[in-house]
Amino acid sequence: MIRAATTVAMMSLTLAAMQAFAADAPSATGFWVTQDHGAVVDIEPCGSGLCGTLVGLRTDHKPGDQLVDLHNSDPAKRNDPLCGMVLMGSMKPAMGTSGKWADGWVYDPDSGNTYSGQMQLDGPDTLKLRGYVGISLFGRTETWTRETGETKNRCVRPAT
Repeated sequence: MIRAATTVAMMSLTLAAMQAFAADAPSATGFWVTQDHGAVVDIEPCGSGLCGTLVGLRTDHKPGDQLVDLHNSDPAKRNDPLCGMVLMGSMKPAMGTSGKWADGWVYDPDSGNTYSGQMQLDGPDTLKLRGYVGISLFGRTETWTRETGETKNRCVRPAT
């Protein structure tokens, strides 16, 4: 009986510590400006991980211009609008680390390719997003910054 009570108490303490850690864990959710300052991506929870949706453009395009996924490998998707497109997904917290996500994917509309992905916070307002093929060594990292100003030409999200 004492052993069972001790086990329950230890499990309760462990759960409480995990909840406290999760509450203090850095968050990648929010609006992020891409490295070239051309787009804004909204990262938010989806399923069991994080996903990123293109929600703003900071380029010289006029409001109302329809930018489409011209380089998609599927010809049927080449007229899909970039605004509202999910560019990354399935980013799950990396085991044993805080501020890191792995086992996800990243779509690059400039090439039409989808890569394995991971990301890591480098301070509260800097996110390192890595897309790679096979192993992380063969890839590219972009540094995104948390959006602080107004985004011109904000995309209108499609109704779901």
